[in-house]
Amino acid sequence: MALQPDDVIIRKNAYASRVKDDLVFFDEAAGQYFATGTVGADIWDLIEEPRSLRAICAALMARYEVDEATCQAEAARFAEDLIAAGLAEHQ
Repeated sequence: MALQPDDVIIRKNAYASRVKDDLVFFDEAAGQYFATGTVGADIWDLIEEPRSLRAICAALMARYEVDEATCQAEAARFAEDLIAAGLAEHQ
């Protein structure tokens, strides 16, 4: 699946806990843990409410030194990983 900038990402209810700047997720149905660093944790926070990939990147570019193309590619990859793990969905 290739997410587009206007695709909306919605996080599902999952157990998530911060460990310093990182975030650890627990998928109860699969019995699996997932972990992410600071930027992934920021994306998770941003998709508490449905948000487009474009809006996610706008927020990340305001916080970090990253160009739009890199941000779009990396944020899409992370969102696709969340979706594949059953932690988020897209519209």
